[in-house]
Amino acid sequence: MIAAVLGLACGVGLLLASRSSFAKIQADDAARGILLSGLAMIGRLFAATVVMFVYSHFVPAGFAAFGLTLAGSFLVGYMVELVRYAGLHRYSRPAAGSRDGR
Repeated sequence: MIAAVLGLACGVGLLLASRSSFAKIQADDAARGILLSGLAMIGRLFAATVVMFVYSHFVPAGFAAFGLTLAGSFLVGYMVELVRYAGLHRYSRPAAGSRDGR
């Protein structure tokens, strides 16, 4: 149980780091923002790898629960963010001023 809670906390931490790095993209200097976001993504991947290696070294019995919860919480949270940013949740409702007159 502790392994799952720690994995969830690390996954949420990675997601918050992801959101903050993408928030740094500005329209007036998009190339710099994308570069920083890419570097931050590589840094998060490295950090997750190190955390998983350290956890598997010190607590090998709980590694499966920790690793699955870490990966699952980050991926589920990231998918929710992608759907929100892409606006996919709005496609089921007709848009104002659509061509079919609704």
